[in-house]
Amino acid sequence: MHHHYFEKTPNSEPQTLNSPEGRRVVISGLGIVSSIGVGKEAFWENCLQGVSGIKPIQGFDVSPYRSRLGGQLPEIDFKAFINPVNLRRMDRIGKIVVSAVRLAMDDSKLHLKEEDSDRIGISIGTGLGSANTVDQFFRSLLKEGPLGATPLLFQTAVPNAITSHCAIEYGIKGVNITFSHKESSAEMAIAFAYHLLKEGRADIIFAGGGDELSEPLYHVYSMLGALSPGKGRGVEGMRPFDQDRNGIVLGEGSGILVLETLEHAKKRGTKIYAEIAGVGLSGSTDGLLQYDSQGNSMARAMSLAAKELQNVDYISAAANSTPDLDRVEAFAIKKVFGERTKEISVSSLKSMLGEFDGSGGIRACALASSLYYEMIPPTIGTKHVDPQCNLNLVLHRPERKTIRSALLNGFSNGGSNISLGFRRYSYS
Repeated sequence: MHHHYFEKTPNSEPQTLNSPEGRRVVISGLGIVSSIGVGKEAFWENCLQGVSGIKPIQGFDVSPYRSRLGGQLPEIDFKAFINPVNLRRMDRIGKIVVSAVRLAMDDSKLHLKEEDSDRIGISIGTGLGSANTVDQFFRSLLKEGPLGATPLLFQTAVPNAITSHCAIEYGIKGVNITFSHKESSAEMAIAFAYHLLKEGRADIIFAGGGDELSEPLYHVYSMLGALSPGKGRGVEGMRPFDQDRNGIVLGEGSGILVLETLEHAKKRGTKIYAEIAGVGLSGSTDGLLQYDSQGNSMARAMSLAAKELQNVDYISAAANSTPDLDRVEAFAIKKVFGERTKEISVSSLKSMLGEFDGSGGIRACALASSLYYEMIPPTIGTKHVDPQCNLNLVLHRPERKTIRSALLNGFSNGGSNISLGFRRYSYS
């Protein structure tokens, strides 16, 4: 159902900031580099089948830790996606995200040479950016002193290097911005892109994010006791909303959306997966490593993102198999939707991918696919649902459902909460 205030205004001038309506923003391409598939088709098939990307860690020694698992990417031939001249200057996370942008561009049938490069932007969310490169740089600095430190490593170690690599590779001259907000990083990047497009400040923005799994990261999370099986006994693994959940398994990857104004997408005659219809942002003040303890802040973000609460049919949850987040997110959902909670399907893709700060990009691609293909991927690994998380969970098998609108939740410890409202796009 379309309301008049979402319709495009007749004039084609960029709308002013004080126009309450703004332009409609749609998703026209999906680029995914994940542990369960590279490219939209492989990813979506495995997603619906509930394939787990979590396996024993390869590439570094995990014997000192109680945890052994990770959602690592398969071997990828990056030459298939990236210009060899630029490839040499990129570190691994740069290659991962640049490849995801290429996949999104190809999926949306976008020919950048035919577009105004000043009206194309890129907005990337990454929690830790080039963590591996930072580690290598400081190791060389400590070992060999300032003269032994590698300058090439230093220039790729800054967090915004990833976004710059994307802009250089594809000649993107519009907005170029990086967000770092722990587990809500990619959702923040998508929200920013949505607002710019709505205001008519760009035609197309590649938005999403990514992070990589590295040895120093694994070490720190393990020392903090954040990795499953935590400090308790229990079995290692991702089990969102399960009464036996005991911490996260780290993952990695990148997901990129091609966001564009509806007007521009129609002019190109491209496929439209879904529409972004709202953003809700809120903060909580429970502590640097704490999630919103009462769920009030999470509830506020969802209420702000959902234009019409009665039309929300699906929530892609932030739940990450930690005792606190899963319980509080379930509580917040019940707080917002009351009696309707039992009609709303809920699933957590982190059950297949693991948890990483930039996971919102991949999860946004999956949510757009759910709206377009009318299928909801399952939560896997969850056997005994926690009575405090008694939601309408999609478990083990996908659910076929026509979704009018949906929410993507990104809730991070330290109190940065975001919910993105997605809506089914009607071609009529």
